Amino acid sequence: MKMIKLLLKLAAILLIVVVVMLMTLMKILLHLSSYVLGSLILILIAGGIYTIMQVAWNQLIIFTLMFVICALVLFGVVWVMVTLEIANDNLRGFVRG
Repeated sequence: MKMIKLLLKLAAILLIVVVVMLMTLMKILLHLSSYVLGSLILILIAGGIYTIMQVAWNQLIIFTLMFVICALVLFGVVWVMVTLEIANDNLRGFVRG
């Protein structure tokens, strides 16, 4: 029984390494993409204001959809990072226990 638990802990340690590598990669990508998506969101907001002034409602819908997609991409990346952190905490708790 102890041998099986030891093998599971070794597998958990390998998974911890993989999860930490994924978390580091996601953090780097999030920081790099936030510069690009942040400036894109500012451009979309400015374009939305311009289309409101020009009363071009079709273009405003396009700007709004693009803004929502950018926000969902950022939300999705943060959600994946939080999920990886929870998995990492659970695996570390299993190894310690």
